[in-house]
Amino acid sequence: MNEELNQNHKKSVLRLALFIGELMLVNGAETYRVDDTILRICKSRGFNHINVFTSPTVIIISDSRFDGYSFMASIRSRSMNLDKISLLNELSRKFVSDTDITVEYAMEEAKSIVNTNSYSELSQYIFTGIGSAFFAGLVDGNNLPTFIATFITSIISVKIYNKIIGISTIPAFASLIASTFIATIGVLLTQLDILPNPAMLIVGSIMPILPGVSFIKGMRDLISGDLMSGVARAFDALVTAVSIACGVGMVLDIWIMLGGLV
Repeated sequence: MNEELNQNHKKSVLRLALFIGELMLVNGAETYRVDDTILRICKSRGFNHINVFTSPTVIIISDSRFDGYSFMASIRSRSMNLDKISLLNELSRKFVSDTDITVEYAMEEAKSIVNTNSYSELSQYIFTGIGSAFFAGLVDGNNLPTFIATFITSIISVKIYNKIIGISTIPAFASLIASTFIATIGVLLTQLDILPNPAMLIVGSIMPILPGVSFIKGMRDLISGDLMSGVARAFDALVTAVSIACGVGMVLDIWIMLGGLV
């Protein structure tokens, strides 16, 4: 009976570790951080021989030394939410440091983090627009029409990106459509003599969809020795960047062919 209880407890701990690791990876955590969190959770409850394999698309936890239990989670979509990563990291450290916390309580806390929204959708869009508009100002788009146009265009492009991600879950395709929209708006406003040229609006508006954080996390994985994850993340960021370049380049190329000037 005690053996059965121990086995059930071990399964529960492994499932908790897998779930927290999955949530961290889905929200953009580095591979080494996910591995370290899973191992710490398992070791805090006395399971010291756990093996973890983590990649951007799968997590596998197993104990081949004793009972052979294995758990796996497939990662089908990824985003970037540093706030949720921080909350999950805080939960895991609390679970590790306080052995009185039950697995059931920790699981409920992890599930509540899934539905956490640190900022309202409206505030996210507003500050996205402000950041994009000021970035356009930094690259010589320091006039009111460019500021306003970049503010509005960046918000709409992010909404388009999010809608497409919800339908196709392909970041490169969403980036292609969003960047095409941005370049088209820049060209149209230039043709209407509202903007002197489309370059500053395009540069400012594409900032929210650039994969800069993903690329940096890929580099951190490579530096920490997670070669597979590092290469996969960096390549994913590269594909997204190429998609943005193709979307903008296609529109500008057509505009130049029709007699426009950049």
